[in-house]
Amino acid sequence: MIWARRDGRHRLLTFGHFADRAKRFANLLASLEVAAGESVVVLLPFVPEWWEVAAGALRAGVPFAPVPHGAGAAGLTAHATAATAGILVVDEAHLEAALAVRRACPSVRHVLCVGGLPRAETVNYQAAMHLEDPEHEPVVPRDPVLLTGTAPVSAHGHAELLREWAEPGLGWLDRRPDDLHWNGIPRETVAGFVFGLVEPWSAGAAILVGENGVDQDRTLLDRFPVTTVSAPGPWYTELAGPELRSLRHSALRRVLATGSQPDADVARVWYRETGLWIHPRPVHAEPPVGRTTFPEAY
Repeated sequence: MIWARRDGRHRLLTFGHFADRAKRFANLLASLEVAAGESVVVLLPFVPEWWEVAAGALRAGVPFAPVPHGAGAAGLTAHATAATAGILVVDEAHLEAALAVRRACPSVRHVLCVGGLPRAETVNYQAAMHLEDPEHEPVVPRDPVLLTGTAPVSAHGHAELLREWAEPGLGWLDRRPDDLHWNGIPRETVAGFVFGLVEPWSAGAAILVGENGVDQDRTLLDRFPVTTVSAPGPWYTELAGPELRSLRHSALRRVLATGSQPDADVARVWYRETGLWIHPRPVHAEPPVGRTTFPEAY
C-alpha cells in the first residue's frame, strides 16, 4: 500500500506488514472471545488500519461490517445493531459515539480505538496489537463474511464474493504484481471491497489510499504511477476535460466504471485525452455496508 497522508507525505507498507497485522488482529479477536454470530463493525477514515482490520477479520472468519465514512453516531448505532456487533473499531473522533453505542447495544462488548491516548473503558488498538502473537493459523472461511446495509443488513458469503470478483472477466486487466490500483468505489459496498482490496491484493499488486479519500483523487493520479482505476461512472464525468491530457503519458493502462455508466460523449473525451477506453462494469445498486470474505484466508 502507498498511503498518501494529508500533510503531503506518504508511507509505503508491504504485504509483510499487512500479513503480520492480519495475524495479530485475528489473535486479538480470539483473545477478546468474539462469539459465533458476532461481527466486527468498523468506522475509520482512510487509514491503513482499516485494511489491517479487514484482512484480520477475514483471516479469523469473523464477519466484517464497514460503516460508511461520515455516517456519524447514528450510522454507527444502526450498523452495530443490524450486524450484531461484538466489537467496534473506531478512531478517536468517533470514540464517544462508540462508547454510547456499547451502552445501548447489548451485543457490543469491546471498543477498540485507533489513535489517541489509552483510556480505561476502551482497548487501545496499537497497544493490543503489539502484545498479540504474530503467528496465526487461518480458519476455514465461514459465511457470511461481509455485512452491508442496515435495513435490512445484507450478508455476503464466500461464494458471492468470489462471483463478484470473477464476473468482470478481470483477465482483460493484464494484471501484474508491480501494478498500482486506485479505487474510488465506496469501501463499504461489495464492489468497493472487491476492487479496493480483494482484486489488487490477489494479483500481488499495490493499492493507493489517500487520507482525504476521493477528495484528492485527481492529485493522486498525477503524483503516483497508478496503473488501474476503478470508480463509479459519475466520477469519470466529473473529471472529463482537457486537464486529463496529463494522464496520456502516465502509467495508467486501464479504467473501470461501475454502476451507472458515463455517456458516450464522456467516454470519447477520455479516449481523446488519455488514449484509454472506459471499461464498463455494471453493478446493481446496493445500500452501504455488508458481510463478505477474502477468496482465500489472508
